[in-house]
Amino acid sequence: MTSAQTRGLLIGLALGVVWAWLGFGAMVLTGVLALVGWLIGTAVNSLSAGNINLADLWSDLQGRRSQS
Repeated sequence: MTSAQTRGLLIGLALGVVWAWLGFGAMVLTGVLALVGWLIGTAVNSLSAGNINLADLWSDLQGRRSQS
């Protein structure tokens, strides 16, 4: 597993290349899409590890209180 500094360096390098090649707007879009991908990956990882119960999550999103 890579360290946080290495990942940050690689992300910064990728965003810098996109900015130099396609401009500032493309760099911002790339950063936003990378963040969305990271959030989805984190959610999938939590689901596969059993840290999130989908039934409870769905009830919370609908504003229902769980009956415990």
